[in-house]
Amino acid sequence: MFRSILQLLNITFATMYILGIHLGHDATACLINDKGEIVAAIAEERLTRIKYHTGFPYVAIDKVIELAGIKKEEVTDVAVATLRMFYQGTDDYNNYFFSRDLNYLRSIDLWNSSIPQNKFATLGRLVIEQFTRNEITATNADSDAEKLTQALIQNAIIECGFSKSKLHMVEHHHAHACSAMYTSGVQNALVITMDGSGDGLCATVETAANGKLTRVNEASADCSPGNFYSTVTAFLGFKRNRHEGKITGLAAFGDKQKYYNQLKKFLRFNKTSEQFEYDKPTESKLESKLNTVKRILQNTNTGNTYSNAFESYLKNNFDMKADAQDLAAAVQAVLEDVTCEYVQHFRNKYDGKNILLAGGVFANVRVNQKVNELPGVEYIYIHQNMGDGGISTGAALSVYYEVMNHPYQNYKPTHVYYGNNYSDTEIERALQEMNISYTTETNIEQRIAELIHEGKVVGRFNGAMEYGPRALGNRTIIARPTEKGINDWLNKKLNRTEFMPFAPAVLYDEAKNLFNNFSYSTAGYTAQFMTITFDVKPEWIDKMQAATHIDGTARPQLVSETSNISFYKVINAYHKLSGIPVVINTSYNMHEEPIVATPHDGIRAFLQGGIDYLAIGNFLAENKNTK
Repeated sequence: MFRSILQLLNITFATMYILGIHLGHDATACLINDKGEIVAAIAEERLTRIKYHTGFPYVAIDKVIELAGIKKEEVTDVAVATLRMFYQGTDDYNNYFFSRDLNYLRSIDLWNSSIPQNKFATLGRLVIEQFTRNEITATNADSDAEKLTQALIQNAIIECGFSKSKLHMVEHHHAHACSAMYTSGVQNALVITMDGSGDGLCATVETAANGKLTRVNEASADCSPGNFYSTVTAFLGFKRNRHEGKITGLAAFGDKQKYYNQLKKFLRFNKTSEQFEYDKPTESKLESKLNTVKRILQNTNTGNTYSNAFESYLKNNFDMKADAQDLAAAVQAVLEDVTCEYVQHFRNKYDGKNILLAGGVFANVRVNQKVNELPGVEYIYIHQNMGDGGISTGAALSVYYEVMNHPYQNYKPTHVYYGNNYSDTEIERALQEMNISYTTETNIEQRIAELIHEGKVVGRFNGAMEYGPRALGNRTIIARPTEKGINDWLNKKLNRTEFMPFAPAVLYDEAKNLFNNFSYSTAGYTAQFMTITFDVKPEWIDKMQAATHIDGTARPQLVSETSNISFYKVINAYHKLSGIPVVINTSYNMHEEPIVATPHDGIRAFLQGGIDYLAIGNFLAENKNTK
């Protein structure tokens, strides 16, 4: 009332928003308000329709401003989650990140190919670097890179209309740590980050005391758990930074012991140095440089000494087809063991009972289960957008809590629906524009439950889009969990190649009845976001065939009335019809496409994917072509 009176008297309040930006792979934008709350967050790929969009998130920035209903002048600070990304002499690479040409960006998968450029000029530059670079020149190059990176980003921010906003550069792994810490709901914790590489590091440990973070370890990216896993991913014919989840699923079909010792040569944790290490090739520096030049000529150079050595070892010792399952099993086992060694070492050293995780390695749900099962862990939380897509949020939160010095008051989001939202009027218009026949339902959730109980597959488009890599009920394909074969035929219709079953969306209060060693106080929060696996109780495996992996695990999304009321109603209605408090949930998208964002995206995927029904808002459309 007081605020309304002041507004009538034309007395305004100063507003403050922090814009967080990530412009690497899986580029994102996030907006934080003056309470430290996430107002809007969205991945650039959802809007441009370029899978794992790499580059400055121009479209997502405009969209989060629009979703928040504010003007750009209200953004006082811009936080970017990197210190150095761009180097002198790599103009083609640098310019790629700031291109607005979507056709150009779409034509190049930066992490699995290279930018077209003068091959001889590129070769010459790389050869010179290989033979002249030393520690002093490397240090100077890093310093110059920080200046160049900040200058390029500052120019882009001004171009976007934030000329009066203050720019903050936040180190990559610290942004990961902040994303986990400042959405965890706890004051004291051990915060672990781990990925392929970011600002020269692959892992960090920070202790949190009374909401304040202190770094106590950082591991060089010279040997990296993330690169270890992605190198095997690439060797087996999949794409780096995109298909690692396929390896996680494939691992359950192989013999993990068969190649465990061979792969362990390329990833160990040294408790004395507190670094990751591997058996380096026995070659002189000159031989190493010559081999690098050879890879450049063959266009097989990854730009990373560790990945190059590991890739060569795999090519010389394994068959990508015959050994696929056993290699997947071994790389998964080594990653689990080494990650747990790292976490437990610092958990013991700093008496950490609350474990907070972020970074691409913790997109691996089986690794997260193993961490959860470590002795002494009383609370585990994996940031919902654990990969690089989440560091825009972490950077913004870092500025709010550490630069502006606001006290952390246990902010713990009840949901992550921070993206596009559409009214029934907008949805109905899209249905009409695309000539889709539909009915208007008075109880759409009950109708969805009845359809999936009959064995139908339903695409669900509802409310605001999810933040992060997981579909959590608003851009989701739903079916009953009792038919194991659905994984194969639905993936075929969606043109997907997956080895892991669909995830179970579970009524929150039923989780303790379905999963072994499940504790609400330990994992009840993080399990709401499909970030961790649990062992399914034997009596439920048959009823959850489509959601239980061959190893007996499942990666649930626990759903409550407060987290997603509409999705809760669907599962609850299905529970009453079937006696099973579970539906299967897979992301609503075709293979190699981002999750659908708009009604038009949802309708196109519905027509292409062969699913039986589309429940979009309160409207229901039947696909006659699936009969």
